[in-house]
Amino acid sequence: MSEELWPHGMEYTFGNDADEEKAKLFRSLGVTSIESYVTWQTVEERGKDQWDWSLWDKQVEILKRHNLKWVPFLIVGPAYAIPNWFRHTPDHFGCICMEHGIQSKIESLWNPALPGWIERFISEFAKRYKNAGVIESILLGIQGDYGEAIYSVSGGGWTFKYPGEYHNHPGFWCNDKYALEDYRRYFRRKYGKIRKLNRAWGTNWASFEKMDFPARGEKFIEWRAKTSSLDACGRRCWLDFVEWYRNAMTEWADWWMGLTRKYFPDTEIYLCTGGDGYPEHGSNFASQCRVAAKHNAGVRITNEGSHYATNFAITRWVSSAGKFYGAYYGFEPAAGVDEKGIVARIYNATASGARQLHEYNSNVIQSQARIDIQKAHFKYLYSAKPAVDVCVWYPNVSLTLNWQGFFEKAIALRDILDYDYLDETMLRDGALNKYKILVMVHGNIIEESDIKLIRDWVRQGGTLVALDSGELETVEGNKKYHRRMFKLSGGTKAIGRGRTVFVPVKWDNREKFIKKLNRTILKSGIIIPDGVADGVYATVLDSGKVLYLNTTEEFFKKKIILPSGKKIKTKIAPNTITEVQI
Repeated sequence: MSEELWPHGMEYTFGNDADEEKAKLFRSLGVTSIESYVTWQTVEERGKDQWDWSLWDKQVEILKRHNLKWVPFLIVGPAYAIPNWFRHTPDHFGCICMEHGIQSKIESLWNPALPGWIERFISEFAKRYKNAGVIESILLGIQGDYGEAIYSVSGGGWTFKYPGEYHNHPGFWCNDKYALEDYRRYFRRKYGKIRKLNRAWGTNWASFEKMDFPARGEKFIEWRAKTSSLDACGRRCWLDFVEWYRNAMTEWADWWMGLTRKYFPDTEIYLCTGGDGYPEHGSNFASQCRVAAKHNAGVRITNEGSHYATNFAITRWVSSAGKFYGAYYGFEPAAGVDEKGIVARIYNATASGARQLHEYNSNVIQSQARIDIQKAHFKYLYSAKPAVDVCVWYPNVSLTLNWQGFFEKAIALRDILDYDYLDETMLRDGALNKYKILVMVHGNIIEESDIKLIRDWVRQGGTLVALDSGELETVEGNKKYHRRMFKLSGGTKAIGRGRTVFVPVKWDNREKFIKKLNRTILKSGIIIPDGVADGVYATVLDSGKVLYLNTTEEFFKKKIILPSGKKIKTKIAPNTITEVQI
């Protein structure tokens, strides 16, 4: 392999599978590994204990001959991954939706019989391939329609090919007795006494043993439709319900990674996750990264497309949390990408500090023009550490109550500056101490304890910059903190050794806010490589480089402003990545 087509410190994975001819081609493109969907069904289809690994034995031998590594995607849970014979045993238990009470063919993660079957599969796989010398990393497919660490959202097409059609939709897949038992245990631990729960929720349950889900069927659908306009008790009940639902997925991921680490103590392990954090998905990416780090593992998020800023907005929670907790991470496209997407995805991986970039091979090899684009930009795919001193508040509580508006702002703001996300989970674990500036552009409903944590950080010297996204209030409706945090007429308010900067404009009139934010960044001793919304994106790396991505058809002149006041002028070519030494 030529030197310029080696992703230094990175894993470049192509899916799915490779014959002799393609293995040779992939190797020439700098690919380090090939991914395969190693489902339970593919190795024990004919019946219990009738193991047949011949399909994957052949794949492993091809990879070895071409000096390629393997990323087996070990999948148990999705309907297509389950042998049909298992579905006819008492141990099969499909998840059931709250909305319609209909059972799916996807296994319920609360199924008490399932863990034993999963361990049996992982154990047999380890016996076969642990010492084969071919595995680069293991990807875990634990739930949902495809294998991500989310609940069923949108099956269809090839996911129906093996199991047949099954009930699927975005929803809450916890309408079963095992889930209800877990629900009761969770809130007994959280509240201790049923009267405390009743006071918080405005309910009158006699005991934890007799409490039920907040609603089912049509009543649940009606309740879900009004979560943006609930009173204080209603807010708390909904937020608690979603917290439990997400936590169940996190605990399931924790168990899966712990199990796999038992059989593969020295192998890289990635949790496959997806979506964008929507409540029905059941994912908290910060929590998933935290438990991944506990097992010296990582997270791969599978939601990228062709537009860089959108990719940034929907992968940045994983990369921010991964960096903070110490979990490595990688990115995968949700489907096809275009020529610009090839470049945008290389940029996002390097600029985010990812360890792994997955690509579906057809996105690259379907034309010589695409291959040429990939080769021309491959030198920018390398292990890097972005230097990010600004974080943007990811308002998970507000979004859980009212899912709209944040990502559009995050996409637009990325054209001005590079930043990380900070959500409530990361805040409580101390992540805010890594940053000089916190920016708030969306979400006015915040837990009181979180407002206090932010205020304490400001007192210690932090800078909070915000525009008018609504009067700050606690989940219980207390609005006193807004005036305590900000100078309501606009401007700077000193709090301890730090300050808040409030610009009383809405997002649609954000020009004044952007100017104030840029000035604040400059005064804070942070390198400014951009600051202008023009389709050119910049990331500062701790190696003393600025990495630019120009997504337009035009040349641009950029001015990098250093903390010393020195200015470095550079020219950025269209539709490509440019590296500038500073």
